[in-house]
Order: sequence, then C-alpha cells, then structure tokens
Amino acid sequence: MDAPPPQKRLKLSDFDISETRGFMPEEIPCKKLPDYFRSWEDIISDLPQLIERKEIRERVEKLDQLEISEATLGKLEMNKSQWLWAYVVATFIGQAYIWTNKDDTDVKTTVPKCIAVPWSEVAEKVELPPVQTYATACLYNWYLADPTKPTDEENLKSLIIYTGLLDEEWFYIISLLVEVAAAPGIRAVVEAYNALASNSDATEDTLFQCMKKILESAKNMSAALDKMYKKCKPEKFFGDLRRFQRGSTDKGLTPNGITYEGVGVKKLSGASAGQSSTLPVFDIFLGIKHDEPEEGEKPGRVFEYLDDMRKHMPMEHQRFLEALKEQPKQPREYVKEKMKTKPEMAALFNSIVSEISRFREKHITLVQKYIFKQIPNLTSYEKVTGTGGTPIQVFLVDVKKNTNKAKLFPTS
Repeated sequence: MDAPPPQKRLKLSDFDISETRGFMPEEIPCKKLPDYFRSWEDIISDLPQLIERKEIRERVEKLDQLEISEATLGKLEMNKSQWLWAYVVATFIGQAYIWTNKDDTDVKTTVPKCIAVPWSEVAEKVELPPVQTYATACLYNWYLADPTKPTDEENLKSLIIYTGLLDEEWFYIISLLVEVAAAPGIRAVVEAYNALASNSDATEDTLFQCMKKILESAKNMSAALDKMYKKCKPEKFFGDLRRFQRGSTDKGLTPNGITYEGVGVKKLSGASAGQSSTLPVFDIFLGIKHDEPEEGEKPGRVFEYLDDMRKHMPMEHQRFLEALKEQPKQPREYVKEKMKTKPEMAALFNSIVSEISRFREKHITLVQKYIFKQIPNLTSYEKVTGTGGTPIQVFLVDVKKNTNKAKLFPTS
C-alpha cells in the first residue's frame, strides 16, 4: 500500500489571507484607477443619484467602450489591487444598469457592449465572474476612516454603495465584521494543521489550544452578526438593496439569463454570504459534510450550490480551501482517535460544532426577518429563492442539519 502524502505546512500569506482581517485583503483596497477609467469613476462618484433619478441606463449607454488588453494597459502598470478595483467598479455599473428600477418587471436582460465587454474582460483578469459577488460588495469594497485605528464598526466604511443609504453600507460592514471576527480562528486552523504536520509531542496540546481559539472566534462571529439589526432596517434591505445583489439565474426575472453584448449569454448566481470562504474553512476543519457525493454518485443539492458559490470566491481563497481538504491528517480524525483518553478534546470539538450551528441559526433568523417577512401574502418559505439562486430556507436548514451531524460521540 502506498504511503499517504506528506502533510504540507501552510502559510496564510501564500493565499492572500490576512493575519488580522481573514479573507479581507491585508492592504486597504485601492480606490483610484488610472485616468483611462475616468468615465467609469465619474459614474461611480454619482451612482446613488443616477439610480435615484433613473438616469443610470442612459449614462451607461453613452459610454465609450474601454479596451482591456495587455497592449492597451501594459503601459499603465496596473497592480493587482487596481485590477480588483476596476472589477468592483465595472460590477457596480453593470448591476446598476440591469436592476435600477424597483419594478421587478423592468429588468434589463441585455447589457450594452460598451460596458459588457470590458466588464467581462476585467472579471476574467481577476478570475471572478462579471456579476455582483460577495467579493465586489464586501471584500474589495471598504476603507478605514482612520487607517491608524482598528478595523471595527466605527472605522469601516464602504467605497461604493448603490442606494446612498446607511442601511446598505451597514449590511456590507457587518459582513466584514464577521470576517474580522473569524480571523483569529482562521489563524488557529492553520496552526492546528501545521501541528498535525509536525507530529510532535506538542501536537495534542497545540491542537487543543487552537480549538479554544476557534471556539472564541465562532462566538465573536455570532456577536458581529447580531449587530445587523442596529442600522440596517429589513424593509430597506428588501425594498432598496436586495435587487442589486441578484444574478441571472432567477426563473421568473431572468429566465433566459442575461445577454452581455459582444460576449454572450450568461446565467450566473448573484452575491451570497455563501461566497465567503470563512465558514467553509471551519466546515473542513470540523469535517462537516454537505452532500458530498461518493464516487459514481450524483451530488446533492447543497453540495451543488456550495460548489457554485466556491467558483465566485477569489482564486487564492479557493486554493486555500483545497489545500486544507488535501491535508492527509485531518483534525476531526485526530480528535476522534483521542476520544477515550482525552474526552475533553471531543467536548471542545463539539462545542465548536454547536457554535457554528448557532451562527447558522442566527443567519436563518436574519433571512426570515429581512426577506420572508417582507414578502406580502407569502404562503411558503420554500418558494423563495436567494440572490445566489437557490431556495433559501431549504438550503439554510439543510446546512444547519449537516453541521450538527459532525458532532463526535463515543462508540461502544
């Protein structure tokens, strides 16, 4: 029998993961592009007003098409942060064009070539899809009011918003606060895997201490999510913001997808918290399975959805999740082997599972208040789809059930 592959030591910086902010970039996102993009930035600087006055579509249709190619832009020497910012800017313009009017029947299912082509080209450059994603709304769309102060709710601000409402900005900020709260836990996950790789006398104690940090981090994530209600009113989220987070998979609104002139027809999921890499990290650490198919089996609906969400994550973050999964020694199996001699490890492990489940329960409650209760005469939660394109209630409940199944119990 072949020996298992060696455990690889992991380093957060190899995957563009911040020690202090988790999946948010270590450097504050770029908010200035070369003058070549001035026509885009002029629109962004006036975006809420253009949307309110219903002038955004006319303004976009008058744009000259920017050529995004190495020949044109090589001389500009754009760095990665600038490319990501160009992607964010193009996405906000494109989404505003499609979804400006509150009347859901007025959806622009054809995006003009002048923005569709460069939007798609910039998206390809950063290896993300041309649609609103968690990355455009949150990860690469923030700054600090005072760069010398902490990344907290008082100091975090959004670079672009559609509506001009504090409710929208707060919605994005809370998502970022969850990322910040998760950062110590993500560091602990890497430390735990590296301890398993060392296979030393200190491995057991290191893993135990890491799990304590992960539990504390999970609790802080829940505390951050609870703050959503402070400054984001459900009716504002549902009535003013939610439409801009949509993709092109809704069978009622975009049954044939959206045509990007000069590119083609696309059916893409919209922005979703499922596109954050944070919970998948903890799922892998805990061995939580979401309908993963056995060889030759058809994948379940939760797996298919989460797999689609992963394609909307930054490529480096996708690679990090794969690196965790590929580690031959997994924390769950190590704790399971120690259950009889170190039952306190299994108890701590189960506490983490419970806390992740509690976070997911809080997310379900939030969805019920911000979406379900805003829909007049709603007879069934199961009929409502999220901006990511899946039936929300069914998905969230299934994910929570899968989480609880990960708890370890003694066997006779």
